[in-house]
Amino acid sequence: MTPTPVQFRSEHGDPATWMPADLDSYEVLADIAAYESPLYSPAEMRAIAADHARSALAQQRVADRLAGEGHDIAAGIWRRGAREAREYAAAAREGWLMYEAVINGW
Repeated sequence: MTPTPVQFRSEHGDPATWMPADLDSYEVLADIAAYESPLYSPAEMRAIAADHARSALAQQRVADRLAGEGHDIAAGIWRRGAREAREYAAAAREGWLMYEAVINGW
């Protein structure tokens, strides 16, 4: 059975230590490896993006209310949550690969 690129990396360790032949083998494996379908369909990603966008709006409203009441620290926490939700929504609009990268911090 042909190893996947992940299995190849597990067997060969850090790519920085690979010989040129190892790099060539890895590139060939990556080219012939079966494409893994994304975890979510485009329609599901749109729904996820919409959910994050709604969450961002709700969190921003709470932040604005808290700031208006003079609770600056709490408002800042809610603002950060709203900003993160907007980032997730934007990534989800780009599709699963971008969303996965953002939520995993890649």
